[in-house]
Amino acid sequence: MLLKITYFGQTSFRLESKETSVLLNPGTWDGKPVVPESHDVRIIVATNQMDDALGNATAIAARSKAWILGDEQTVDKVKAQGGKPWLLHVLKGEEPYQIPGLKITPHSLQRRDTKTGDKIQNLGLYIEMAGMKVSYLGDTIVRGPFEHLQADVLIVPVGDGEVFAVKDAVSLCVDSKPRIGVPMRWTTPDQKSKFAKYVDQFGGGTTPMLMEPKQVLEIQWAAGNEFRYKLS
Repeated sequence: MLLKITYFGQTSFRLESKETSVLLNPGTWDGKPVVPESHDVRIIVATNQMDDALGNATAIAARSKAWILGDEQTVDKVKAQGGKPWLLHVLKGEEPYQIPGLKITPHSLQRRDTKTGDKIQNLGLYIEMAGMKVSYLGDTIVRGPFEHLQADVLIVPVGDGEVFAVKDAVSLCVDSKPRIGVPMRWTTPDQKSKFAKYVDQFGGGTTPMLMEPKQVLEIQWAAGNEFRYKLS
């Protein structure tokens, strides 16, 4: 089985298998959507209700008839934007959402409000899809249970103030030991380069993967037990 992970920029990713597709955090940054409204997908997950996570999810869902998943505050915001109630699902901490070919287990984390600096809820996602396990932390300043969760790919925010500092993102990679570590949301190029450098030095077998927008990471188990990956 093959899992394709496409990076759109900031914290926006698409996970796609033969059975289904998931869009994560189609945020709006500087007034511009990271993911085009015409994007076709089956499920959209926003890890919190802020614009840089939820973005234009309501518009994308309206065109593609996609489900939108998020915490209660996020779902309420989508409803206020005109989202169809029958295409909304509230994610609750540690209660899995499951359909054929996909299992998402949300974990309650925290992030900082970009305007006030206050702490608000952010969901970290443990995604099981195409025989792979992906830990996706959204925008967060805490690691929660993710240091103990076994993952093939860890997607972790890197930045200053609002999310993990580089050293904290690297520390999470060292502790959780994923096969691949992907930084996202960096605000300066040296943040992602330092992440890669230190994961190489201290990651104990974790491969740092610096993805640029529109790049696709393909991962699969070959011959049943050989982990293979390709970035294009």
